Amino acid sequence: MFDFLTADVLTALVQVVLIDLVLAGDNAVVIGLAAAGLPQGQRTKAILIGIIAATVLRIAFAGVTTQLLQIVGLLLAGGILLLWVCWKMWRELRLLADDHAGPDGTAAGEGRAPRAPG
Repeated sequence: MFDFLTADVLTALVQVVLIDLVLAGDNAVVIGLAAAGLPQGQRTKAILIGIIAATVLRIAFAGVTTQLLQIVGLLLAGGILLLWVCWKMWRELRLLADDHAGPDGTAAGEGRAPRAPG
């Protein structure tokens, strides 16, 4: 039943969880901002609940992610999807750049000598 809990998997999971916890400083900022307007008694409780919830969720998400990455082809599918999104963004940026180009193909204000007034 728990044959996926090998030493290598547990070591990788612990490493991911520890790295994730170290990099979770933004959670402390968000929890602090959310609790700043509360009275002192509620503030302490809100901070404690926020830290516990963030830790539990990060551990759960790390475990789910470890299992999802075991699915054959999922990483390749994600990479292909990311390439498609990048291509669409590049195409949209090119269309915007073409819309702002002057009649000679240069961007407005680029590649032309300034005119003399009058």
